[in-house]
Amino acid sequence: MLFFRWKWIFYHFISSVTAVVLSALILMTRFPNLICLPPGPMTVLVTTVIVLVVSGLSAVLGGFQSTRDIRKQLEEISLGAKNLSYGNLEYRLGFKGNAEFDGIILAFNEMAARLENQVGALQKLAEENEQLLQDARVTAVSEERQRLARDLHDAVSQQLFAISMLAATASKIASTKPDQAATLINEISQSANRAQSEMRALLLQLRPLTLQNESLSQALTSLALELEGKQTIKCLLNLDELSIPKNMENQLFRIAQEALSNVLRHAEATQVSISLKISKSRNRVLLIIEDDGKGFDPENVSHSSIGMRSMKERATLLGGTAQWLTVPDQGTKVEIRIPISSESDAKE
Repeated sequence: MLFFRWKWIFYHFISSVTAVVLSALILMTRFPNLICLPPGPMTVLVTTVIVLVVSGLSAVLGGFQSTRDIRKQLEEISLGAKNLSYGNLEYRLGFKGNAEFDGIILAFNEMAARLENQVGALQKLAEENEQLLQDARVTAVSEERQRLARDLHDAVSQQLFAISMLAATASKIASTKPDQAATLINEISQSANRAQSEMRALLLQLRPLTLQNESLSQALTSLALELEGKQTIKCLLNLDELSIPKNMENQLFRIAQEALSNVLRHAEATQVSISLKISKSRNRVLLIIEDDGKGFDPENVSHSSIGMRSMKERATLLGGTAQWLTVPDQGTKVEIRIPISSESDAKE
């Protein structure tokens, strides 16, 4: 700190000495007659003008040197603020030996450390909540299997047994009572259709609601294929393979499900793009879902909107942000930014 202050003192000292020396040199080389003249108004005036001009030039040079270092310090602080805003919570500013700026840098670094700790705590809490959910899910899966077993026995199994009995009866009376056999065959067809519908309903219930053996990018690809199969809508994919904590994958997948559900229900879109990227420094995940639908007016969206609120809450739970960019009749873009803390990387 003392060095920095002495540096500025040295700059101003050099400026002053330079002004005096240059003034003396100019008087001796350009106006030698003034030195020989007795003191008078003209001599004093010319000497004063020369000294002022040289001093002014020296002051400009000294001021430029001073402001250059100050501007450089401010640019570094601005760069640090931008890094924090884009999720690079590990960014820190270096001390320069300036008492005033070092106070600002110290406060900035302390703020960045607190933000990083808070994000780490939020992600740790999310992991703990995810573990609790996993435990509850194991119990729910067991109960669901028992329920499905009962449904298979009471519905599909009974339907298949009825089909078997009707088929046997129709086979026996086909030659003697063709009209009655035709009626039985019609009942067999209806029973088969009911059994098929029952099986489809059960298979739909068995569809996994969370990621199991798929990565996040694979799950999003499957989701896009399912979306194209249900609607006349084209999905464009730009997905990176990520290595992030499982709870983060699950939350991002649910956010994508909710966003695509909103596209189906409200957007009237013909095309939707899904982008999943990780920053070059591998400390931030960016999920973007953009459609070409009719958009909406943010002022008319209810604050109690469950879908948007759920997406915001999930992003906040991971220490990230959720933003909507929409233009009426042109489409909507959802941007989800999630920071990845070093603690999460180590655990993964």
